[in-house]
Amino acid sequence: MRWDTSEIEKLENDLLEAAIKAHVGASDVVKEQATRFRNDWRDNARQTAGAHGKHYPRSITAEKASDTTWEVGPDSALPQGGMGRGFEWGSVNQPPHNDMGQAIVTVPDRFEAAVKDWAEKLL
Repeated sequence: MRWDTSEIEKLENDLLEAAIKAHVGASDVVKEQATRFRNDWRDNARQTAGAHGKHYPRSITAEKASDTTWEVGPDSALPQGGMGRGFEWGSVNQPPHNDMGQAIVTVPDRFEAAVKDWAEKLL
């Protein structure tokens, strides 16, 4: 007896292709949102850092930790990156700037909307 498995093989290929698209799409969504968060944080820092913190905004980076995980924040290896705590939460010399706090309030809604758009395109 012979079985025609061509339809099952086609389904298998379609599912594999969909899984690859989903993985790549999810990674793209997370990258885009991490970059937007970084840019908003930098914009806020440019407004508050003043002359004494002129390098601080550029120290705020977004780096890929895995396909769907990004780390956003001051990079201590960059000029004034190690001063992030002082700029964000203040010190004896300056009040807190709260640049990250202001930038992060828009992240949940934007991220949810981006995931929804991505899911609709995927389906």
